[in-house]
Amino acid sequence: MKKLLIVLFSFFLFFTVLNANEFTATLELRIHNLVNAERVKYGFKPLKRNNKLAEIARAHSLDMCVRDYFNHIDPDGLSPTDRSKKAGFKTTIKRKNYTREGVGENIFASQAYMESDGVKTPEMEKMEVVAQKAITGWMNSPGHRKNILDPDYTQEGTGVAVSKDKKVNITQNFF
Repeated sequence: MKKLLIVLFSFFLFFTVLNANEFTATLELRIHNLVNAERVKYGFKPLKRNNKLAEIARAHSLDMCVRDYFNHIDPDGLSPTDRSKKAGFKTTIKRKNYTREGVGENIFASQAYMESDGVKTPEMEKMEVVAQKAITGWMNSPGHRKNILDPDYTQEGTGVAVSKDKKVNITQNFF
């Protein structure tokens, strides 16, 4: 009986992690596509997905979940560019007339609750709702909008993490 419970628990845990990974991967792709739709709508070229930038973004989203903060600067004082350099990403690019240094970053967090008999319980929002809220929020914020529509950026990486209390943290890095 004990072995059966262990097997069932392991099976449940495996599918819970699988579903969480599927949710985050799908949300990352959806945000990438929505950002590119905004860029095209305003006459800019779509951004290419960069797996290294996505990995860096995902690590920042996870860090915000684990250490319970929400900021572009992490508790160790590292900026998006600092974290990117630390991860081995080249943060300088030479253009014809200038050199650009740095990584742009947008962050977003979404937390939903269900209320029953006056008790609020964290609830997982639907992926499409979270994606649309992130894009709308970013496009209504001058700094975030500037990152999305910056013609100098050619690539992006989006990383999503979900906390134990079902808060969705999204980081999008631009280069």
